[in-house]
Amino acid sequence: MRFHAIVLTAAFLIPAAAYASDECEKYRTSYDKTYCMAKLFVESDKELNSTYNELRGKIGAASKEQLKSTQVAWIRHRDNACEAYGTIDVDCNYRVNRERAEYLRDRLRECKAGTCRSDMIVKRSW
Repeated sequence: MRFHAIVLTAAFLIPAAAYASDECEKYRTSYDKTYCMAKLFVESDKELNSTYNELRGKIGAASKEQLKSTQVAWIRHRDNACEAYGTIDVDCNYRVNRERAEYLRDRLRECKAGTCRSDMIVKRSW
């Protein structure tokens, strides 16, 4: 019984991003791996947009404008980090999106708990 509890606990400690990208490693061709990562990227982008919009709904007008400005700067950062010679590194996009979504999700949790800090919401965390 104790062994199963340890295994289950360890399974929850494995980061979702590592699991998801490892999931694509089961494919043999680079086409299939790229397709898998592209699907993960699309899902991470949806999650990021959802979290961003929910956070915007919890903050005041001034913070919304600052958050928008920070998000535009972050998009430039992501594009510069994950694009080279007209090609997009889908795995990079996925990882960077997940990191940003997690940062925004943490800020959203703080706002829901009543400890919303504008300085952290608009911080350039990358």
